[in-house]
Amino acid sequence: MKFWPKPIHLLEAFMILFAILYIYPVFFVLMSALKPDAEILLKPLALPAHLYLNNFAKAWKAMEFPRVVATTFMVTSLGVAGIILTSSMAAWMLARTGKRYSWLIYSLFAFALVIPFQIIMVPLAVLASDLGLTNPVGIIALYWGLGAPMAVFMYHGFVKSVPRELEESAAIDGAGTSYIFFRIVFPLLKPITATIAILDALWIWNDFLLPLLVIKQGTLQLAQMQFYGQFLKEYGPLTASLVLSATPIILFYLALQKYIIKGIAAGAVKG
Repeated sequence: MKFWPKPIHLLEAFMILFAILYIYPVFFVLMSALKPDAEILLKPLALPAHLYLNNFAKAWKAMEFPRVVATTFMVTSLGVAGIILTSSMAAWMLARTGKRYSWLIYSLFAFALVIPFQIIMVPLAVLASDLGLTNPVGIIALYWGLGAPMAVFMYHGFVKSVPRELEESAAIDGAGTSYIFFRIVFPLLKPITATIAILDALWIWNDFLLPLLVIKQGTLQLAQMQFYGQFLKEYGPLTASLVLSATPIILFYLALQKYIIKGIAAGAVKG
């Protein structure tokens, strides 16, 4: 008679344990958002004694939530749209042009993926100041440049799976370059486009460092700073603000999550 569990059962138990450990911080934030500050400090791990919704009201008012969420939505949506538009066109031309300089340019995009943001953040902030990009509209252009390397890399691999014959047939019929790309090629890039949209939306929506360096105020992440400082720590409104700011992007992720694995696998492996 065997008393020891099968190895697969042990593995499942460890995976469940690790899943709980990773999920618990989210549960802790939700619990803290429903407690007053005194209860958070005295009983941080306990369930709320009662639902305390004043944290959400205070966070909404102090952050000026409708204004900052509108600004963050504008920056995120225009930033993602610009990355998708410019990177898809660039990757298509690089993949379809068999010249040596095309591979050189593509290699530069791929190399940019390994450069840490911390190395370029100071020169980037100085450049943004010199060019007058220190505002919510100007930072969008910075996101286009920072998001291009990954998007071009993923689009480049996916474009190779699109049959050239479709483009050649359209060209024979008299279609121009713009028509071929926007009416034939780009619709076929839907899986990888959805993947890039999700990844870049998560990045830009939750980004803190670049807005802090460039525009100093106006986004959701920067508005949350007022609840946690050297002399003031309001844990209840802070966790409530985290819930408010995370909800829209989580819903967006859940709506498009089915495209992530398919798009990443296709963009990285095809070709």
